[in-house]
Amino acid sequence: MGKNEDILRDVAAEHEGLLTAAEAEEAGVSRALVVQLAHRGRLDRIAQGLYRFPNWPTTRLQQYHEAVLWPRAHRDLEYALISHDSALELYNLTQLNPGVIHVTLPPKTRISRERPSWLRLHFADVSENDRAWEQGIPIVTVPRAINDVAPTHGVDLVHRAVSEARERHLLREDELQRLVDKFGNDVLEPYIAS
Repeated sequence: MGKNEDILRDVAAEHEGLLTAAEAEEAGVSRALVVQLAHRGRLDRIAQGLYRFPNWPTTRLQQYHEAVLWPRAHRDLEYALISHDSALELYNLTQLNPGVIHVTLPPKTRISRERPSWLRLHFADVSENDRAWEQGIPIVTVPRAINDVAPTHGVDLVHRAVSEARERHLLREDELQRLVDKFGNDVLEPYIAS
């Protein structure tokens, strides 16, 4: 078992101690062995097909990893991306603390099992140009996240996020121009909280 556990730890290291049974299988460890390790207490079963090493240190990123792994535990998806409020939070562009983690999946994805209450799923096309990685987590780009939150949070949040993203050089000129075209020149002014 030691060698197999080492293999699983290597896989889990990419996700803050989490792994799917499918990832274990890709690494050469059978699903049956993963289930057996869970029965013996060597792994915790988080959800169907999703496991965690029980003694792995908890970090603030672990729930983001769990959020993008949860929908992938049963199907091969083109993407599962942190999005909306959660993306802005992960980029440290807002302090919304939404209480839920938003994940965007391909539009034709069907999930019949009950999702965790802290997970909000969105179904939309996300082009490769709108996909990125932040701290080892698949995520939508900054401009995509800003566009996604604008309808629910309004121009004030857009202005704040654009201002912070510009200050931290997280937007290319073409991305900034598209945001200006959509939301107006006011987003170019420094944000001052009212």
